[in-house]
Amino acid sequence: MAVRAFPIQSDPTLLADIRQYGKFDTTGCYQCGSCTLSCELVSDSATFPRKSIRYALLGLRAPLLRGLDPWICHDCGDCSITCPRQAEPRISMITLRRFLTAQYDWTGIASRLLQSKAWYLGSLISIAVLTFLLIVGYHLWYVGMAAKDFTTTPFGLEHMFPIITYYTLVVVLLPLFLLLSRVFRIWRLTMAGESIPWFTYLREAWVYFYESVAQPLLRKCPEHRRWFGHQVLAVGTILMLSIKVFGLHWFQTDNIYSVYNPQRWVGYLSAIFILYGMGDIFVGRWQAKKEIYKETHFHDLVFPVLIVLTVLSGLAAHILRYAGFALGCHYAYALHVVIATPMLVIEMSFGKWAHMVYRPLALYFLAVKERAAQAVTAVEAVSHAI
Repeated sequence: MAVRAFPIQSDPTLLADIRQYGKFDTTGCYQCGSCTLSCELVSDSATFPRKSIRYALLGLRAPLLRGLDPWICHDCGDCSITCPRQAEPRISMITLRRFLTAQYDWTGIASRLLQSKAWYLGSLISIAVLTFLLIVGYHLWYVGMAAKDFTTTPFGLEHMFPIITYYTLVVVLLPLFLLLSRVFRIWRLTMAGESIPWFTYLREAWVYFYESVAQPLLRKCPEHRRWFGHQVLAVGTILMLSIKVFGLHWFQTDNIYSVYNPQRWVGYLSAIFILYGMGDIFVGRWQAKKEIYKETHFHDLVFPVLIVLTVLSGLAAHILRYAGFALGCHYAYALHVVIATPMLVIEMSFGKWAHMVYRPLALYFLAVKERAAQAVTAVEAVSHAI
């Protein structure tokens, strides 16, 4: 496997750039390697967090951007517990993932959102306000309601189903398109320097889907409950997104179904899975190693709160509708749309939710590299034998 040579240059601005995305402690770290030795996920191909931190310390921007190690880390925190200098390598790896997320984004929006609370909150609030204005404008001008009827006139939801179908597809598929549009850029940064046959990419393609669905690396973490909680959350989230994309005509209806109808239970299960997954993650972290999670980044708090509020507001609209409170259902549904829209547009495109694509993609690329290296080793062994 021919590898293109990269000039080794030290960039003195790299460390400052990384620290714009969160805490990155280098004063306490003296590269003892305890963090790497403590991690169950380390392999010959991925020796984190020490290697990534070392690249940052030396100002090696190109090798850092080329590396996949920060995405293989599953944030268990064992490295921070083991660190004899309390340098918090776990937090440094989270910061590196934010930094890399910004580098992958060709729009430049992620960089602004991940560096600034004002930009991040401002974007969420702006989209929420715009969504609210769209809802009000729709009722005033498209439906023809008088403003005084907003608090007194309940009516069915069937008038909005055709429009809300297209609206939902836009706010789900547009962020997903932006997220997937970065795949080539990630490939160019991490893989383009290596001459790997395309059939190797095809041969290892199953890894991406397997890592996305099963998350097998998370099972290696000492706390096995983390895998179950994340797995339940992933299933619930994928199920909910599938409903929004493929099952809108089944779910966006004024028909009243019996409690035994699968239309109701699919929605219930997705909501239960998401709420259980989020609750298990929060409780597990608090009970197990709360001392290493004391410095939680602002962005990492807002995202799970938005997910929980989205689910609860959707459940509230459903309960009020089946209970016969049409006006209350309208308000709950409007609140649900106002919360869900900025969460999808911002978090799926530029925030923590992007990990659902980046992490399995990194593991897939790593599998491709390992397969290509094995092929080269086999060819060299045959050559030596001859």
